[in-house]
Amino acid sequence: YTSFPFATNRNNITDDYEISPEALGVGINGKVLKCKHRRTGRKCALKILKDSIKARQEVILHKKACENCQYIVQVLDVYENKFRSQRCILIVMECMEGGELFNRIQQRNDNPYTERDAARYILMIVQAVNHLHKMDIAHRDLKPENLLLTNQSNDAILKLGDFGFAKEGHNEPLPLTSPLYRNELTISNYFISLSRLDSHRGHTISSRMKNKIKTGDYRFPDAEWRNISSEAKSTIQRMLTVDPVQRITIDGILTSSWLTELTSDRAINMNALQDVETRQQLEAAVASATDDQRRIDDDLDIEISGPEASRIAKRAAKRKQQMAVDNEEHQ
Repeated sequence: YTSFPFATNRNNITDDYEISPEALGVGINGKVLKCKHRRTGRKCALKILKDSIKARQEVILHKKACENCQYIVQVLDVYENKFRSQRCILIVMECMEGGELFNRIQQRNDNPYTERDAARYILMIVQAVNHLHKMDIAHRDLKPENLLLTNQSNDAILKLGDFGFAKEGHNEPLPLTSPLYRNELTISNYFISLSRLDSHRGHTISSRMKNKIKTGDYRFPDAEWRNISSEAKSTIQRMLTVDPVQRITIDGILTSSWLTELTSDRAINMNALQDVETRQQLEAAVASATDDQRRIDDDLDIEISGPEASRIAKRAAKRKQQMAVDNEEHQ
């Protein structure tokens, strides 16, 4: 495999770290365990990957992305070890002791989750994504499990982790060729309408739901959204616009009044998140999106465009041109 563009450790990781069998989670490509630096006593997280081209790409992009950005989980050390003749890559990261954002929100029964809280979290996510866009990197797996808090305090920093699906553009002329936009909108729509999306009660996404996602058909149920500001709804609507030419840019989100001026302490109705069926539908949506994305990655040679707005415009123009050709052929 291609060597890493940075120094790695070849000694046994147990020389430097105590490894706990306790799992913190499971990423796309590997398990995450607790560990502690023997000399400093610092608590860390350890992700173990089987050595492969994809694994090396994940490590390289994560290491590159976390530099100069406080909103991305930091990579502290990288080890190349062998276990039972299997070559492995071990990533030592900062330990995100606050856990997943989704769980934190669920646990705030006695301390209302407000619109100001939501805006603060969204701003940190957007800053992480903006940093990646400037580096010509697409994360492609923005979901609750990958949004982690540094600690249990109310002012904890939210960070983006798990770069198992990340891709780098290398300033190539073509955009992403796989239909991953469906997956992004699937997750977004489940957060938007949460308990009123569909009459579907199974653990997979219905064809009706998939059609709604493709057409941008969603709504703001009054029970959950009556107290939410018009600024928040407007920002969400602009983010979920299907046409990329009309969709708000990352710079537009960063300067939106909802994120820069909001001081509202309106409590957000989180009852839907306490509903078992709704939680199962949300988890099914995320799992389905992940499975689809993994299959696409295995089958296609995916290319990415750079962050320039002009390339997005060119992509939209190309689509419209192709649609016009198709229409002429059918006449």
